[in-house]
Amino acid sequence: MKIKRYVVRNMQEALSLIRRDLGPDAVIISTRKVRERGLRGYFTPKKLEVTAAVDSKTGHVEKKQETLQNKLEQEVAEMKEMLHKLTTGSQQETPSARRWRELLLEAEISEEVTNYLLRHVAAGEGDDSQQQQKLVEEMTALLEKKLPTRSNIITFVGPTGVGKTTTMAKLAAQFALYQNKNVAMVTIDTYRIGAVEQLKTYGEIMGIPIDVVMTPRELKQTVDKHNDKDVILIDTAGRPSKNHMQIRELRGFLDQIEPVETCLVLSCTTRGKDLLRIAEDFKETNYKSLIFTKLDETDILGPIVDVVYRTSAPVRYITSGQNVPDDIEEATPEKLAKMILGAASNA
Repeated sequence: MKIKRYVVRNMQEALSLIRRDLGPDAVIISTRKVRERGLRGYFTPKKLEVTAAVDSKTGHVEKKQETLQNKLEQEVAEMKEMLHKLTTGSQQETPSARRWRELLLEAEISEEVTNYLLRHVAAGEGDDSQQQQKLVEEMTALLEKKLPTRSNIITFVGPTGVGKTTTMAKLAAQFALYQNKNVAMVTIDTYRIGAVEQLKTYGEIMGIPIDVVMTPRELKQTVDKHNDKDVILIDTAGRPSKNHMQIRELRGFLDQIEPVETCLVLSCTTRGKDLLRIAEDFKETNYKSLIFTKLDETDILGPIVDVVYRTSAPVRYITSGQNVPDDIEEATPEKLAKMILGAASNA
């Protein structure tokens, strides 16, 4: 508690001084009439002695409130400055760059990635075609991630309904029919009878053996049995990405067959935000590359860029139909960039 004594002519003067020194929360704890010290005090009127006090905690609260107020004012000033810079930057963009900004955002590429892609295009010189080429180069560079060393064991993971089984069958046909490789297919997807029957049908047509396994140990034994094969392709059951227990169960299978290239299979018909969440949830499977399916079912391909940007995983394959062994191709960064920007332009 802070206490201060005043000797004044009247109460009005005392209140003024107390408010100035101790603030509005101060209280008067005593008053009395006193004479000035010395001989002069006997010949002059008595004065008023006022003692006032204020809780020191109140002072701290006021100081804290003042600090918060200053901080708030600073943050508001920074936001105004940032808004000014953004507005100024937008005004500096060429009409072509502004058009591309709108198209990229409409293609569901996030604002952060859009700004990243346009950082050398926004105020650049050149006509529309030149800026488009520059944007293709920027997106190609973003998508150009180092592919993992090709393993002879490839596993396909991902949520339900993205086309893992069909994608695996397409690749098996590509390897067996076009590259003359000795291929084996394995599935641990015992949840869906239809998936097993579908694979067996493909296997009979292509002359490729199919094995169904139930446990991690059986998977290891089956992979060891096919160690003479050039390529072993392993299908897995679709897992809801939010079910972390099932994701860990899947990782238990994959840990038995290292080294392996695990591909995360995603559908282009899935919303961009959901793709990012799925990619994050499946990180426990230690996937090394991406496969995007169903490109023929949507014109919105922008989320592909966001997923690559967030995960730093390269796109290994893209698919655009149900035909086996067709409708699948390797995804080069430049081809993918032109495809995404072309879809954005035509949307």
